[in-house]
Amino acid sequence: MKCARMLTVASLATIITLGATAKPVEAQETESWWRVIVVQVKPERLADFNELYREEINPALRKAGVPWRSAWQTGEFGEFYERMFVTPLESFADLDTGGPLARALGPREFERVRDKLRRSTDRRQAYAVLYRSDLSVESDDVSGLPIARVTNVAVAPGRGAEFEGFLRSNLATFQEAGVVFGVYQRQFGPGPVVWQIVENLRSYSELARGGILRAFGDESGQAATALSGVLLSVERTVLEYDPTLSFTAVTEPPGREN
Repeated sequence: MKCARMLTVASLATIITLGATAKPVEAQETESWWRVIVVQVKPERLADFNELYREEINPALRKAGVPWRSAWQTGEFGEFYERMFVTPLESFADLDTGGPLARALGPREFERVRDKLRRSTDRRQAYAVLYRSDLSVESDDVSGLPIARVTNVAVAPGRGAEFEGFLRSNLATFQEAGVVFGVYQRQFGPGPVVWQIVENLRSYSELARGGILRAFGDESGQAATALSGVLLSVERTVLEYDPTLSFTAVTEPPGREN
């Protein structure tokens, strides 16, 4: 997996809002769908929460055949006790039986684990996210990087196609400038259909180099003019990879080959 493919998430809780005219994309065999869960942990129950994932949830997911789970926590900027978990969603039909965790644990144990989760968290949100490889720039050189910069852009209603067209028409410019990023489209979950741009970094010092629009030489110049009236707002957050709550059984997860 390429490092730019980190959803999600945000976090995949942080988002790029698309105009109201956007329509959900139908699932196809060649598409990469991920399930993203974002939780707000109670500070006083953080140790219990981590233990539950390490000792019970992750082993159950492995047992159910889930090939990987990528865990992220808020870095220096964002909700401090927010955690994000990304797993592959190979088939929506798998959810008809309750999903892999319910299948591995059985009804009684599944409810017990859910009760422990409720006691250790204030909020839990789940999303289905589609990775847009046609709008992304990938590179093996960024594999395994521990920090993700998540850029959230609110797009004006009815102008989502212009935003998508801007990314697609400038892929060569991004590639020539060495700008690597993943683009994600949140299709199901709280709120509207949304977009997210994720860049993976080696360290916090790389935040100073600017976002993907640096490929144009001036983030307030050419690109800003092209997107004038398309973008309503821009928000950036930073995530850190959490190896203690992640696992891989077969292939490497997006955002980090771990």
